[in-house]
Amino acid sequence: MSTIYLIRHGQASFGTGNYDQLSDTGREQARLLGSYFAGLGERIDRIYSGSLQRQRDTAQLIAAALGDPPPIAIEPAFDEYDSDAILQAFARSLTPEELAEAEWPGLHTDRRKFQLFLERAARAWVEARIEAEEMIPWRGFHARVTTAVANIMRSEGRSKTLLISTSGGVIGTLVAQVLGLSNHAGLELNWAIHNASITRLIYSVERVSLSMFNGLPHLDRAPLRHLITYR
Repeated sequence: MSTIYLIRHGQASFGTGNYDQLSDTGREQARLLGSYFAGLGERIDRIYSGSLQRQRDTAQLIAAALGDPPPIAIEPAFDEYDSDAILQAFARSLTPEELAEAEWPGLHTDRRKFQLFLERAARAWVEARIEAEEMIPWRGFHARVTTAVANIMRSEGRSKTLLISTSGGVIGTLVAQVLGLSNHAGLELNWAIHNASITRLIYSVERVSLSMFNGLPHLDRAPLRHLITYR
C-alpha cells in the first residue's frame, strides 16, 4: 500500500493586495505541520505542490522541518480553481439589483459575505450555468485534478509516501471522486476544509481509500486552537 497526504495550504492573505501569499498565521500553521510530520518519523518520498505561491511556500516550510527533506515537484494541475474568474463570470450573470443586494464587488474585506457569494458562484460553475473564456469549466478542472493524481499513483509505484500541497477545491474534488460522491458534495467538502489540514488517501493497484479527512492533529489542542482557520 502507498499513502498520499493531501495538504491544504496555510492561511493566505485575504483582504490584502496579494491573496496568494501566506499570512503570518499561515506560515506558523505550515511550520507546525512540518514538525508534526517530522515527529511521526515516517519517510516522505516526495512532495508535490501546485504552482501557486501559497502552495509552494507551504510545501517548502513542511520540507524544511523534515530531517531529510524530500524533493519538491511542482505540478500546476494541483492549482486551485480561479475564484476571481468564477466570481466575475457569476457577477455578470446577475441583475444590477441582485449585485447591489449581494454588495458586490466590495466583498474582499468581509470574510462571511465573501464566502456566501463565492458559494453561490461556485454552485453556478459546477452546474455549468456560467462560462467565460478566462475560466476553466468545472468538468475540465475535475479532469485535470483526477488525472494528475492517477498519473502520480501510476508513476510512483508501490510502498511510497507522498505529500501534495494544494488547495481546498482540489482536495474536495478528489475526496468526492474516491467516495463516489456528486460534484456538489465535493464542493460542500471544500467549504469545510481547514488551512494546513491533512487528508490521507491509501492506494494500491486495485483501489483508493480515504483514511483521514481534514485532520488537524498538529493544531487541535488548547494552546494552538487559535491557529485553526478556514480562510
